[in-house]
Amino acid sequence: MTEASLAQSIDPDTLALDAADPAVQDVMRDEIVFCLPSTPLDAVAKLMADNALSEIVVMLDRRPVGYLREDDIVERLVAGEVVMTGSDFAMRPPVTELQARDIIRTPPLLVDEHQRVSEAVAVMASHGRDLAVVMHDDETPVGMLTPVEVAAQLARTVRDA
Repeated sequence: MTEASLAQSIDPDTLALDAADPAVQDVMRDEIVFCLPSTPLDAVAKLMADNALSEIVVMLDRRPVGYLREDDIVERLVAGEVVMTGSDFAMRPPVTELQARDIIRTPPLLVDEHQRVSEAVAVMASHGRDLAVVMHDDETPVGMLTPVEVAAQLARTVRDA
């Protein structure tokens, strides 16, 4: 190895991670919008609409146990199994007997907070998913990644280029 090739191999600019492909923890939404298995589907639909989500994670004891898709709720709505009335979910009892546990899908999609965004997006795409729960080293959920966060990162990358 020549002195020039050695200098290139330890150049901090070539060793640095690609700024256009940051770690998931730098892009993720720091909050996790979730429901419980016992959450009525009308309340789940409201949570999803309020947060512009097409998927929502189902959590139990602070652990992701599954997810729900917008399509599943719409299907139940069309079948007349879910009733939507008003927007005062906090002030009235649920009118729908179906709960998240009745249509839960498993497993939830989990990604590591240190993973590159491109890797997480590839996993999401290969599974046809719109939401990944971001996990810390100690296996606790710390955030979520959706197309909204990915698009915002892409916009920042293009703007800064």
